[in-house]
Amino acid sequence: MSLFAMLEGLPFSGITSVIAIVLVIVFFVTSSDSGSLVIDTITAGGKVNAPVAQRVFWCTFEGAVAIVLLLGGGLEALQAMVISTGLPFTLILLLMCWAIIKGLRSETV
Repeated sequence: MSLFAMLEGLPFSGITSVIAIVLVIVFFVTSSDSGSLVIDTITAGGKVNAPVAQRVFWCTFEGAVAIVLLLGGGLEALQAMVISTGLPFTLILLLMCWAIIKGLRSETV
């Protein structure tokens, strides 16, 4: 279902669709930029002011991976990649939640 089809029941559906598309683009661009900043900071050893060329490399590499996944397997491949990279992080977060609960229970008031 396209974005325009979902919004056609609203008043000013043409304008609403354009605004929605612009907001989605802004969301993806800012999310990608934030991800590239984090990767750049990690690879620079924690330096916030890493070389600009390094940041451009990570932005380009991140975009190239997304394009290859979309062209190679479509949206399903991109979703599978996101799930497969997010699953280990989910396990780490669950472990951290368990550690916080254990630590809070051991505290005395």
